[in-house]
Amino acid sequence: MSFSSTAKNELARIRTEGRCCNRAELSGIIRVSGALEFGGKNMMNLRIVTENPAVARLIFVLLKKLYQLNTELIMKENKVLNKHHSYEMYIENANDLLTDLGILRLKSNSYLLSDDLPFDILKKNCCKKAYIRGIFLGGGSLSAPEKSYHLELITHNEFYASQLVGFINDLYDLGSKVTVRKKNYIVYIKESEKIVDFLNVIGAHQTLLEYENIRIIKQMRNNVNRVVNCETANLTKTADAAFEHISAIEHIIESVGLDYLDDRLREIAELRLENPEATLKELGELMTPMIGKSGVNHRLKKIIEISEQITKRKD
Repeated sequence: MSFSSTAKNELARIRTEGRCCNRAELSGIIRVSGALEFGGKNMMNLRIVTENPAVARLIFVLLKKLYQLNTELIMKENKVLNKHHSYEMYIENANDLLTDLGILRLKSNSYLLSDDLPFDILKKNCCKKAYIRGIFLGGGSLSAPEKSYHLELITHNEFYASQLVGFINDLYDLGSKVTVRKKNYIVYIKESEKIVDFLNVIGAHQTLLEYENIRIIKQMRNNVNRVVNCETANLTKTADAAFEHISAIEHIIESVGLDYLDDRLREIAELRLENPEATLKELGELMTPMIGKSGVNHRLKKIIEISEQITKRKD
């Protein structure tokens, strides 16, 4: 089961008693998953389609509870891309229903689709959360956090999408943005912390906990990988530097002998030969008296320069 299905199954089980919240939630669902069809004589029919059976049951319950509508629920096999079944409800002459939900508005005896959010039914904080929950149930998706951090809400109108972004960002500081995909306007959130906040707002608490657990494990694994990669890089750098030092010292020994170096350089050369895996700091601690990392580095660089000078004189 996908992470989106898990979240929607949890949310569809939420039952609120207040009519205002039920109305707001149903408005959100229908706004993004409903399709209007002209029925003639200024009449609008409504078709609602969802692929989640739990969401379909919720819509059925809300229509019955709020408007005493016994809607027929039809299951259809979706053969496109081997997807699961889809669930469809069809309501004829849905003008009054859609007007009450703030989706249609009456102007000059004609019904028009409203591009605005239904602010008249979003006055209470509980209703605002219910409305956002409805939008997620109707047209939301959530990527598994193992793969990526991405939550999106599919809308079909640019102005509505911009209003929705402002609405949820102003209320809950979710950092959502809008992008266009084909003919849809996608409201999306990509920050993991903001996605967690969104799940908390809409009441998907069990999904939130599971999401957080996976996110923490993923973050820990990434941190460990970064540390390991950093340590590996440092070890490689130390090994490469040690090889260069030892090659230069051995060249001096073969060419002119180690006594060619002064006491300070000869001491560090001997320590480097005896401790090929030691870091510069560790070599400095072995010297008498001890010197710092920069001092060790300076002396070893001087040895490399002497080795290069000997090579040039031979040439």
